[in-house]
Amino acid sequence: MEPQQRTRGVEDLTTAGCGIHPDAQALVYRAPDITKKVPGTVWTGQLKTAKGPANAVVRMPRQTLWNGKLMIGGSPAVRSEYALDMLLSDIVLQAGYAFAACDKATPGLILLDPSRSMEEWVDAYGQLQETALKLVHDAYERAPERTYIAGVSNGGYVTRRMLELHPEWYDGGVEWEGVLWNAQTRHLLSCLPVYVQDYPVYSNWRGDRTSHEQNQAFERLLAAGLNPNSSPYWGTYFQVYWVLSLWLYGRNLDPDWEPFASPWSNDWLHDPSPLSNYPWQKRMDILAKRIDPIANSGRLEKPLLSVAGNWDCLVAFEHNAAAYARLVEQAGAGKWHRLYEIEGGNHVDGLLKDNRGAQQPVLPYFEAAMMHLERWVEEGILPPESGQYDSISQFAPAVELKSGALRD
Repeated sequence: MEPQQRTRGVEDLTTAGCGIHPDAQALVYRAPDITKKVPGTVWTGQLKTAKGPANAVVRMPRQTLWNGKLMIGGSPAVRSEYALDMLLSDIVLQAGYAFAACDKATPGLILLDPSRSMEEWVDAYGQLQETALKLVHDAYERAPERTYIAGVSNGGYVTRRMLELHPEWYDGGVEWEGVLWNAQTRHLLSCLPVYVQDYPVYSNWRGDRTSHEQNQAFERLLAAGLNPNSSPYWGTYFQVYWVLSLWLYGRNLDPDWEPFASPWSNDWLHDPSPLSNYPWQKRMDILAKRIDPIANSGRLEKPLLSVAGNWDCLVAFEHNAAAYARLVEQAGAGKWHRLYEIEGGNHVDGLLKDNRGAQQPVLPYFEAAMMHLERWVEEGILPPESGQYDSISQFAPAVELKSGALRD
């Protein structure tokens, strides 16, 4: 059976005209400004990959509005092809880009099947690249002058991976809080078990923990990459992300460990011990066999700007963003890379709506990094040096951003 496809003209390609998908709404603190309609054509369909279809969307502004560029969006988590509609699509469409994204062929809980793999994401994005280029050529009767890739979280991993494997496809990329998979470094399956095991001790859920036990648990949480300043938000990430992510990625990468093979249980949110006892240190060789085929190498040949919050409570800055920067240096590719550490940035901007506290949204830095990338590639203007940035005005002075309303 041929994959399903549909093409239609619309008066406005942005979310103001096409509506907001729940996957997109959940990820933003505030929506970026939409100051104009972007009429054009939207293609939706399925991409045929080796193990299953990938749902995709390609948006193309009217020919007179097209800036000659294509943006490939790396979708976060295991969310749909619409997850980046507010974080990326609304912003780049108004700048004249054509935009394409897919669900990586593994949306929802598909990765619970150990026969499926994150290795499929490269295939899915290869198919997306081919499809988007054909659609763009058909629409505008010429190829794009520039093709960029930008992604968030798992989509940040995809951005790195595609630039490592297929630098000839892209002019450069921007990744925000990309997950790092490399068997020689800490990763989600060597950090999440610590979070899930030690947070209840640190928080004294049972009411009988000594101060010494709590302090020891706190130190182990910090060693696993958590920032002490982010501790007010650990409970939220425990309930929303830590336990579920440990179960999902554990089942995919180490399916023979019996508790991972169990059906999901909400009881784990109150007593996570069945999962938190995962003996990751004894199973590193087993994990390596599954991680090596998907591992980041750091071997870059095109520009990549990385943006990550140093309060990230899921994809810890030290063991993901900073560790990837070290991989790039070890690969001798440091001239192609910058890492921007955002003070007070957490993993999901959308969670700031309920409890912002001292956190700051990272979206403006992501948007500004895309502008820095364009200037680097197209004008030869070097981007800011790697380092910590405390405010968007420090990182992108005198720049108008669609997410500029987030500067407060």
